[in-house]
Amino acid sequence: MSKKHKNFEIKGKQRSHFSDLSTYVFVRFILSILSILPYPTKIALGGLIYQKIISPLSGNRKRILDNLKLIFPDLEKEKREELCSKVPNNIGRTFFELLSPNGFYSVAKSAKISGPGFKALRNAQEQRKSVILVSGHLGNYDVVRVVLNANKISVGALYKPMNNPYFNTFYERCIKQIAEPLFPRGRVGMGNMMRYLSDGKVVALLIDQYMSHGEPLKFFGHTAYTATSAAKLALKHDALLITFYVVRNNDGINFDLVFESPVTPTSANKMTQVLNNRLEKQIRKNMGQWLWTHRRWKSPSSIEK
Repeated sequence: MSKKHKNFEIKGKQRSHFSDLSTYVFVRFILSILSILPYPTKIALGGLIYQKIISPLSGNRKRILDNLKLIFPDLEKEKREELCSKVPNNIGRTFFELLSPNGFYSVAKSAKISGPGFKALRNAQEQRKSVILVSGHLGNYDVVRVVLNANKISVGALYKPMNNPYFNTFYERCIKQIAEPLFPRGRVGMGNMMRYLSDGKVVALLIDQYMSHGEPLKFFGHTAYTATSAAKLALKHDALLITFYVVRNNDGINFDLVFESPVTPTSANKMTQVLNNRLEKQIRKNMGQWLWTHRRWKSPSSIEK
């Protein structure tokens, strides 16, 4: 390799290093400013910062509109514009909540619990029976970790480490402060989570993101490649499979936590389709709180952009 090409690669790494460090410093700077404010004000401003500044730079609007055009082609323009504001605002609130673990824990532990699944979960844990909780990127899904922890029920969860090494260290410290155990995505993390589950514990998973090796199931009437791992684990470990949903209240700060009835054991595909159907029903009730920025309906053969 020529010296010129080596220099180019080194400069590229330096730019990447600088970018990562700059992002981390910027986020910590914003958090330090917001920290002097009351928690509700801080979260509200965090939502606006993401909605007005970060989201437009990320191309979120186009992805939201593309998904809405596919799923709701006749949706009124006013509703589309409303969702283009509400969706990134919820993302921003969630982001700043996770980076404010003390305030978030204090609020989240008071979430209103409803649904038959919570009693089923408690009964299973009294019998040391494994439980798999399943949800999607709706509201702030991490509320379930706080609520169960406050109710003396340990729940493990998978998380995706950030690509930015500086920010990831800070991020991991925050989410671990909310509740543990946590398992990083990957072979080691998955192995540790399965051992934890097999010991009669509770784990929480999200299944609403595109998986190239998933099954072509239906979601909002369209094919969505979906991971069936939660259902397979439930069948393998004779675990209860319970859907849960965290819904942000109209005040933007507090939450409701719904535990639905356990999914009847059948086949992995049939059980996962039930998970998709239940999540779709919850999203239709709370359209602005789901991650419409994600390319959920792409196919393995589609060209990544």
